[in-house]
Amino acid sequence: MTGWIAIVVSGLLLAGLLYWLLVMTEGVFLGRRVVVWLYDITAHQYDGIKEFDDAAERFFVIRPLRHHLRHLPNPLILDVATGTGRLPHYLLNEPDFHGRVVGLEPSPKMMGFAAGKLASFGWRSMLVRQTAVPLPFAAGAFDAVSCLESLEFFPSAAAALAEMARVLKPGGILMVTRRRGRDGRAFLKRYRNVSQFEQMLRDLGFSAVNTQPWQIDYDQVFGRKVTKVEK
Repeated sequence: MTGWIAIVVSGLLLAGLLYWLLVMTEGVFLGRRVVVWLYDITAHQYDGIKEFDDAAERFFVIRPLRHHLRHLPNPLILDVATGTGRLPHYLLNEPDFHGRVVGLEPSPKMMGFAAGKLASFGWRSMLVRQTAVPLPFAAGAFDAVSCLESLEFFPSAAAALAEMARVLKPGGILMVTRRRGRDGRAFLKRYRNVSQFEQMLRDLGFSAVNTQPWQIDYDQVFGRKVTKVEK
């Protein structure tokens, strides 16, 4: 009997470990290739899992980003880890938005779904299959950089944010999300509280750093790359 209990307990512990490794933290502790592989095999149902709502996306994602870019008539935006093209799709569907969006994504299957969504926008959208470090763009190339629900799955959030800062123009806008709550703490030493996350952005050369509650598991964080005058 004792042997069976040990087997059951071992099985439960193994199941819990696998759930943490593959579901809660989506393979991040197993390496980048595992993370990309997991997104490849779930790409066909990703939008269904996320249950994106058009009105909510426009209000909670597109509206605040456009508010920060309101002074620019034709901004160039980079969306890091664009997935199935969430942000480019909603942004380019805004009738009075006349800028361009570049989506960067390492998963070929996710990028395939993004390409289908964005095909009708022609030259105003571009997809690049690449990881966040290094970003294959020149310094100061973009008016804004976004990264939604992805930073915690990168090998180094700090390194990825440093690259985002590099490719932003002085005065450019950063919009990212920060995993919070119990699910955020599941990432162990990768987890940063609000103060730690905001300080990391300031250390990378951002000012006007602002954190707002966004979803149950995420905060939305904005920052502006400092200009030479401010340094």
